Amino acid sequence: MKAWEGFYKNIKSEGLIKSGDAVLLAVSGGKDSISMAHLFWRLSKKVPLKLYIVYFDHALRKESKRDGKTVKILSDKLNVPCKTIELEVKKYARQKRISIETAGRNLRYENLLSFAKKLKCNKIATAHNSNDNAETVLMQLLRGSGNLTGIPLRREIDKKIEIIRPLLCVKRKDIEQYINEQNLPFCTDKSNFSLDYTRNKVRLILMPELEKINPRVLEHISSLSAIQAREDAFLEERADEILKKCAKIGKNRILLDLSTFLLYNKTLCFRALKNLLPDKKYAAQINFIMDEISSQNDFTHAISANWTVKIKNKKAFFMRRNANANDI
Repeated sequence: MKAWEGFYKNIKSEGLIKSGDAVLLAVSGGKDSISMAHLFWRLSKKVPLKLYIVYFDHALRKESKRDGKTVKILSDKLNVPCKTIELEVKKYARQKRISIETAGRNLRYENLLSFAKKLKCNKIATAHNSNDNAETVLMQLLRGSGNLTGIPLRREIDKKIEIIRPLLCVKRKDIEQYINEQNLPFCTDKSNFSLDYTRNKVRLILMPELEKINPRVLEHISSLSAIQAREDAFLEERADEILKKCAKIGKNRILLDLSTFLLYNKTLCFRALKNLLPDKKYAAQINFIMDEISSQNDFTHAISANWTVKIKNKKAFFMRRNANANDI
């Protein structure tokens, strides 16, 4: 499906945009986000919208200033207001003891929300495409997360602000074709070709091999992701109902009544436990704790450096280390 057709169909069928929306576009200068900005500009000719562009300079590459200039050139051409925000990614990564990749993502979303509030935007649009979604599903599989829903089409990030991904049904090759047809300026991030990152290994090595086995693997993964997302939404609702009846959740201590909890369907119990765990929500970790909960034997286990679970008298206590034991 061509980029414009896929984008517009997604907007209409999923109700991602309505007349009068104020949309903050996250534009990096790459093909995907440049195309998205142009597509929204076209959409604004059909639907009354307020559009804003934001570019985040991570200060990790010498080309980042060039990328920002490319985004500014496009925004001027489209007559859409544009703001550049510098992020101290390295400093943030050191402080939080996380990877550069995770630090960049966290900072982007924090600043997207903050800037959207400042501009009174009710929508934030990112340019994730169908290939990105398939790669995410494969990464979830490789990491054993137990979740194959991929990238959500929409997600509420604040009471009045929603993140939308209108290119999620559009293939990367169709975006590249759109860039060429519209003669749009774009930048190429050399780090996208570095095999130091897991996503790049999936994108550059694994996906091409899977496409040799089945040329339609991208469509099949997208279909799996959509099915999983629908079923996931249903299970989330049921799991929340269970926790309301069985759990008392505090900042530093969580109490789970096992006598009631274990009466429910095991699949729902797994989902509820995953949602309840305050840290390290890996499938192997959930399976291990669920086995101990099912046995109801006295048990103590360190979930992470910050949290411990203790089972006693048909109750499970999740406790933050060095916290007030009476806080619930």
